[in-house]
Amino acid sequence: MLPLGLVIFPYLIKLLNQTSIKQNLFYYFSHGFFYGLGFLLVFLFWIQNPFLMNESTKDFSIIGLILPVFLSIFFGLVFTIYKYLKKIYLLIIFTPFIFLLIEFIISNILYGFPWISFSFILSNNFIGFYFLKYFGKYASSYLIIFIFILPVIFIYSSKLKNIKKFLFIIHLPFLAVFAILFFNLNSNKLNQNKEISLEIFQIFSPINKVNKDLIEIDIINKIQNSNAEYIIFAENNYPYLISNINSIDLVKHIKDNKKVIIGATRTDKNKFYNSFLFLEKDNIQIFDKQILVPFGEFLPFRSYLKFFENISGNVDFTEGNKERVIKSSDHINILPIICYEVIFNKILRKINEKEIDILINITNDSWFGNKLGPYQHFYHSRMRALISNKYLLRVSNNGISAIIDNNGKIINFTELNIKKSLQYLLEIKNTSYFGVIHNIIIFYLIFIIFINFIFFRFIFKYDK
Repeated sequence: MLPLGLVIFPYLIKLLNQTSIKQNLFYYFSHGFFYGLGFLLVFLFWIQNPFLMNESTKDFSIIGLILPVFLSIFFGLVFTIYKYLKKIYLLIIFTPFIFLLIEFIISNILYGFPWISFSFILSNNFIGFYFLKYFGKYASSYLIIFIFILPVIFIYSSKLKNIKKFLFIIHLPFLAVFAILFFNLNSNKLNQNKEISLEIFQIFSPINKVNKDLIEIDIINKIQNSNAEYIIFAENNYPYLISNINSIDLVKHIKDNKKVIIGATRTDKNKFYNSFLFLEKDNIQIFDKQILVPFGEFLPFRSYLKFFENISGNVDFTEGNKERVIKSSDHINILPIICYEVIFNKILRKINEKEIDILINITNDSWFGNKLGPYQHFYHSRMRALISNKYLLRVSNNGISAIIDNNGKIINFTELNIKKSLQYLLEIKNTSYFGVIHNIIIFYLIFIIFINFIFFRFIFKYDK
């Protein structure tokens, strides 16, 4: 995407700059819709894979196209704004905001799907890491799109003499904030205050757990043979449905001062929960998943969409309502994250107040095979480590499992679809989440919009 953006966005603006003012709103909607559809089909084609995991649902794989088509509608709706932007400098100024608005709507409409973000481009770029950490997701998306548009300034240089100065001035605060934070507030240099040994297990358990007893025996052996203080398994690795927390067989195999983290499905009062279990010899804590996957863990509008039950099943999971924090007996505060939840920034709220030490993301990407899905999901986890400024331990049933530091550096990782364990001595540092600064930057972006409107006529006067 990084080199392609430097071609696609200038070309888009060139086309829009040549568009006749007589075109109606449908013209812009259709162009936005098909732009979005092409974009989303490339990056979300793996969504069909869960349908292919079971013979009874293979014929429904075409339904995987519904999400890209639905999200493309929002590209079309927001593209209608271009009907009112006829001058080249307006296209330059407002295009980043238009794409940011699309991203914001898709991330928050209905249940929200913040999977596709231009800030994603920075998730494997060393310099980009710091934009994500200090500016957050939305401001980073704005900056990357603005960078994509920069060639236009040179292409239309003769028409944009005054606008170039204006663009430079309104972006000075970004440079100033970045410089101050990078050189003076780099919390990586804060003193280490805790140290824990950990071992994470990627056991690659089959989705349909036909040999439940063998899976449990394997997990018990790993717990008994591990010398780590924290022994971590993936989402739903516990092979049995739990109806009574106090009857979990694993607890009696946990040694003194050892902690076991494992995902399980549990039932309580005829409700089903996707749960994060934190097990100590004399203490059990549970966090139930709060952000469920539509059509995967529950069927929206079930009474009207009963024909989807062949795919989603006839029972819904229930959202958890417990506080998102696990406090261990050795005073380590953990932010529990289950699978899909890791793509949402809202899980990071109040992590400074809760004095969170580490993020632990348990997941199971077996449903997505070896296509783009598991890799994109992994980079979302990496972004959350960066943005939260915390170490993140990612444990996936089939991969990619990893230990990621608060700067997005991958300390160690596993390949996809293999059995493997990772051991590490983790030095927990006193780092802080820059959420307040992220919010200030967002408000500044809104301020830029108002500044553009204020100077609209002034700029128009000199750049016709």
